[in-house]
Amino acid sequence: MKKLFAVILALALSLALCVNVFADEAEIVLDADHVGASSAGGVDVLTIADGTITATEEAAVPLFALVLPEKVKIGETVTVHIKGTSDGDFRVWLLGDSDTEEKGVEATFSNQWKASENGFVAPGEFEKYIQLVAEDFDAQGGTEADRIAFKGPSYGVNLTNLTLTYVGIVTGDMDAVEGSAAEEAQPFLDAANAALVAAKSASDKAGMEAALADAESAVASLEEASALGFPTITAMLDEAKKVVSDINALISAADSGDVMATLQSDIDAVTAAVAASASAGEDVDAAQKALDDAKAALTNIENAAKANPSYSDVTAALKDARAAVKEIETNVAAAQAAKAAAEEAARIAEEEAAAKKKTTTTVVIAVVVVLVVIAVIAAVLVAMKKKKK
Repeated sequence: MKKLFAVILALALSLALCVNVFADEAEIVLDADHVGASSAGGVDVLTIADGTITATEEAAVPLFALVLPEKVKIGETVTVHIKGTSDGDFRVWLLGDSDTEEKGVEATFSNQWKASENGFVAPGEFEKYIQLVAEDFDAQGGTEADRIAFKGPSYGVNLTNLTLTYVGIVTGDMDAVEGSAAEEAQPFLDAANAALVAAKSASDKAGMEAALADAESAVASLEEASALGFPTITAMLDEAKKVVSDINALISAADSGDVMATLQSDIDAVTAAVAASASAGEDVDAAQKALDDAKAALTNIENAAKANPSYSDVTAALKDARAAVKEIETNVAAAQAAKAAAEEAARIAEEEAAAKKKTTTTVVIAVVVVLVVIAVIAAVLVAMKKKKK
């Protein structure tokens, strides 16, 4: 219900903003009675229907004019609000209030505004505000303007299917109009900021998503308002878009937290494997088991990261797990080296013991031989003495 209310409110505010933004904006009724004198045959060359006026390409209309609600004296400023579509470029300016000897009914009475120089790309829709300052542009001696002209993009070029769906006049310059437009747009920005507060205080993901919908609705309304081309509203739109980005980040963080919770056992397994491999010493089997456990956990983390590439926590966990596996591989290699060193040391000790034993045996044999020789010699000597006697 809250979301539905927010959408309805946004639509209502958007409608109020786009149809007639300002209370003091005087709408020019788009009918035959409000078509002023023009060089292309007046009302008969225009297509007027359902509150719109069209200068078709087939009718070859170089210019047509609409009568202003009030005349604009020299030096006065008005802001013109126009909406419609066009297949080609076009210009807008004020026309003098009476016939002149040189210009007839077409005496230019203000600065000229060109659509293509103000963000319009044909063919397409437009909604623009145009600031016009009354002046005797053609130096015909006029004192005030009574019409607004819509003319082809250059001399001798006709309008190309230009359709007006709304024309309004605001007395005053663009700053005043922009200020009023910003005031009308402020509730949308307020709604976006309120959505961010709601998202931050939401107790679950559903609450965040509801806040996101409110913020996106506000952005949509500000995007429509920003078509008017006012920098203030463009800045509001940028701020509201930042709110949407922030809420999406909150939702992403919540989702990331859920994924991290499912990965916690794998993260713990990798941590335990690092410790086990570091303390394995010469136990290669223990170190290898730690490596196998870590690689199995790493596979789970890699799959989660592949499924959720935008979750920075998961990506960081993957980076840490990969680094841990490399560390364990180093520990396995160290265990293998330690085992090999221990085996080599045992072999050398065994060889040294065997050599020592062999040396001892040789010495014993030599001693025995010497003793036997001595005994034999002694026996011979004894025998010789006995013979002499």
